[in-house]
Amino acid sequence: MPVPASRRQWHALCTAYGWTSNRRAVLVSRRPRRPAAARGRCRAGGRHRAAARTSAELPRHMTPKPADDAAVSADKPHAAAGRSRMPEAIRPMLGTEAREAFDSPDYVFEAKWGGVRAMAHIREDALRLSARNGRDLAPYLPELIGIPDRVRAREAIIDGEIIGIDGEGHPSFDLLRPRLQLMADDAAAPADGDPGPPLELRIKRVAGQIAFQAFDLLWLDGRSLLDEPLWYRKSRLAEIVTAAPEFAPVDFVDDEGVAFFDAMAERRMEGIVAKLKQSPYVPGLSSRSWLDVRALQSGDFVVGGYTIGGARRKGEPFSQLLLGGYADGRFEFVGAVSGGLRDAEARELVAHLEPLHADGPPFFDPPPIPRLIYWTRPAVVAHIRFSEWTREGHLRFPIFSALRPDLSPQDCVVD
Repeated sequence: MPVPASRRQWHALCTAYGWTSNRRAVLVSRRPRRPAAARGRCRAGGRHRAAARTSAELPRHMTPKPADDAAVSADKPHAAAGRSRMPEAIRPMLGTEAREAFDSPDYVFEAKWGGVRAMAHIREDALRLSARNGRDLAPYLPELIGIPDRVRAREAIIDGEIIGIDGEGHPSFDLLRPRLQLMADDAAAPADGDPGPPLELRIKRVAGQIAFQAFDLLWLDGRSLLDEPLWYRKSRLAEIVTAAPEFAPVDFVDDEGVAFFDAMAERRMEGIVAKLKQSPYVPGLSSRSWLDVRALQSGDFVVGGYTIGGARRKGEPFSQLLLGGYADGRFEFVGAVSGGLRDAEARELVAHLEPLHADGPPFFDPPPIPRLIYWTRPAVVAHIRFSEWTREGHLRFPIFSALRPDLSPQDCVVD
C-alpha cells in the first residue's frame, strides 16, 4: 500500500482502520462528539462538568447501561411519548454529490465501501434484510443470520451496507457478484417453472468475508428515531450492538475530512460520505446533510437494449449493453458497455433480456449506433464502474461490475 503523503493523512488512515500509528494504537470512534450547539451549559467545577456529559460523550467502558426505558431517554433530546408498531419498511435516506472534501467539526466522515444498501429489520430472533426495492436479501446471505444475536433490543431497524472484504481487508464488490447473480436468476425465473435445487445448495461460499456495516439506527423498541440528530442515533447504535467481523457499526473520523479522503483515495476506496451531526433522517429523499465525495466513479444504470455485431469475442451473445438513467422523469441514454462480463454471465443476461424485447427504443434520446439493436423495456439494473463523465453526459471507459436485482429502475437517477 502506498504510504500517505502527510502526517495528518497517515493519522486519519490509522484512525479509520485501528492500525498502529507512532507505536500506539489509535482507536476509531463509533460515538461522534456532539456539536457545540447541542451540548448543555454548566457552571465551572469538575462535578458540574461531569454531570453535564451524556453517555454519547463518555468512553465505552464508562457508559452506564440503562436499566429501563426512562433511563434510555434520560439524555435523549426529544424523547417520543409512548410506543408504536414497527414499520414494515423505511425508504433509505440518500446523499448528494460534493465536488471536494472539506474539514468541519459539525460533520462525521465515513468511508464509502461500494456495497449493497440494506435495512436490517430485527424482531426478536428474526431478521429481514430489506433492499431498496423491498426485496429480502437475507436468504441469499446466510453469513449474516446471526445479526439479531448481536443487537441488545427486542426490535430495531438499522440502516447499513452489505459489503465483501477480501483476504487483505480491502472491499471487494466482486465477492457479492455471485449472490447478486443468483438473486437476478431467481427474479427472472417463471413462477410456474422448475424451482431447481434448494437455495441453500445453490449458494457458494465466498473466498473472503461478507459483512453488514451498520451506520444508522432508525427504530428501537417501539420508538422512531428518525427525528433525532445523527449524533444521538449513532450513539444509541454503538450502545446496542456487540461488534463482530460480520456485523458492526461503521467507523468514522471527526473533523478531518480532507485527510480522511486522501487516505481513502490512496487505498483506492470509492471515497467518503460527510454527514451533518445534527441532521435528522429523511426517508426516501436526497439531502444536503449527507454529502458523497467520490474518489472512484461507479453507478447503477438500467439496460435499455443490446447490440449484435461489431467487435466481440467468439461465443459472446452480444457486443454491447445500452445503458440509461432517469433525469427529470425521462429515460436518457448514458453510454454502452462491453467489458467486464464473463461469457456465462453474458448468456444468462441475454436470457433475462429476451422477454423484455420492445418494438422501439425506451430512451428519450436514442443513440445513433450503426448495428443491429434489440431494444428492451427498462427493467434490468447493472452496476457499472467508469473513469469519468464526458461533456456530452456519457460514461467514459465503462466496465460491467454486476447485476443489481436489489434496485428498481426508478432508483437509477442521473444528474
